[in-house]
Amino acid sequence: MLMIKHTYRSTSSTICSFQTLKFIQNSIFYQSTYAAPIKHENKKQENKKQENKKQEIRQEYPLLDTKFNQYQIAYRYRNSFELLRGYLVYQLFSINFLTNNQEKITHWCRRILGDRLFKVLLKLTAFGHFVGGETPQEIQPIIKRLIDHNVSPILDYSVESDDHGQLSSSDQIDHMHDHNTNKFIECIQTSHDVCGPNNLIAIKVTALIRPTVLKKFNTILKSIKDRSLLPPLFELINQEQKNDKIVALLQESINARIIKDQNDMLSSVTFVSNDLTEIHNLLIRLNKIAQACVENNISIMVDAEQTYFQTAINYLATELQRYYNKSGEPVIYGTYQCYLKDALNSLTHDLAVAEKYNYIFAAKLVRGAYMEQENRLGRENAYESLINPTFEATSQMYHTCFDKVLQNIVKRKPKNVRVMIASHNEDTVRYAIQKMKEYDIHHDSSIVSFASLYGMSDYITFTLANSGYQAYKYLPYGPIEALQPYLFRRAQENRGIFEKADKDRRLHFEAFKDRIFNSKN
Repeated sequence: MLMIKHTYRSTSSTICSFQTLKFIQNSIFYQSTYAAPIKHENKKQENKKQENKKQEIRQEYPLLDTKFNQYQIAYRYRNSFELLRGYLVYQLFSINFLTNNQEKITHWCRRILGDRLFKVLLKLTAFGHFVGGETPQEIQPIIKRLIDHNVSPILDYSVESDDHGQLSSSDQIDHMHDHNTNKFIECIQTSHDVCGPNNLIAIKVTALIRPTVLKKFNTILKSIKDRSLLPPLFELINQEQKNDKIVALLQESINARIIKDQNDMLSSVTFVSNDLTEIHNLLIRLNKIAQACVENNISIMVDAEQTYFQTAINYLATELQRYYNKSGEPVIYGTYQCYLKDALNSLTHDLAVAEKYNYIFAAKLVRGAYMEQENRLGRENAYESLINPTFEATSQMYHTCFDKVLQNIVKRKPKNVRVMIASHNEDTVRYAIQKMKEYDIHHDSSIVSFASLYGMSDYITFTLANSGYQAYKYLPYGPIEALQPYLFRRAQENRGIFEKADKDRRLHFEAFKDRIFNSKN
């Protein structure tokens, strides 16, 4: 694909016109920067130049359809079978009985069909629609199709754990976590080799440590008033100090900062030296992954997970940013779940910490993927739900968090802030686009980008990409067994959260009909 970089000078040199470029293919990408402040005496001249640039961009990129109805653009990368499968999968997910009883149905299907036939069935249906494949080799054709349509993949080796207790020996668990670390590093290398530099991968912290230990660490961290006073974890790791010294320092620092009251939260927590050793091993694994990203010029997105892990996950992501996001492109992105009532407080705190220590703040804003589980935990344990009570309240939280990041962009240098709008909600995407215009952030700027999950809301992502916005698709891959929790959440979210799921189903069918009857697509 032809790549053209335009440099706009501050003098009155002639800008290359559209007429000069008319023989070139339609997809042309511009490397843009955030607009510098305009001096008063040159404001008229600068405004004229900015208007010329906007006109040129409009000529090169198709105007954005903010109603997102262009299914001809959205599904060009899908073949006819995939379109039909997408329609049928969304039809199945609209049946409440199947969605409510999916674990039981899966259990009986596996018993009746056997493992081999069950996997074939799953690959032909939900797994095939929402997951790229089981191995890096399987996902490479999909990666190339996405890139061909100007959408960048975020590779996601989707393994995770929940708080189900210890099911294996310590040695087996350590081996599994080391294996997952190597798989994440393999994912980084695949992203670099297939997609090129300056791409993204996603990781889940629960794939690298026992959930019970991470949950304890989460509880301890929540009891510490000022976590910024804890030692800089990744500076210690990279100083190559002896393991026992780092563990002892972490223990001493935590003990010194814990609130000395005997509340219910702390009285039930037993934090022993073996737990600290596991946390140290987690830091080693995270550091190896981050170093592989630096070597391959790839960035990490640390995914959010359940609330009983999230304080610890957010703390680790912030510590990684503090060490690795010092200059150039950010190596580490954190994630903020806007369905949480304290999302804005958490985001505001982390923006202040990034400014204090002068590192690049990079964030992905999501609604949240564990709503049903979180609400159930609140009911079972008789505490107020941590989730916003309505869809509208979550949307408002999302928009307020985005506003807070934009305000920080103005306060700091634009190169020090990145934000990804990871949303399937059209109103939120439209809100972000309007705010980009208000803050004079170019549509193709890397400051604000957009993402959605593979198999969902293609009509948003590919339409944005077609109009020159930075657009991404989360592309999960991995063993079928490990990805079943992910698939179950996809079913629940389509029923419970994404009110536009009917549009996904309808547009899949429209695109399929066009393909069958040889209409233009």
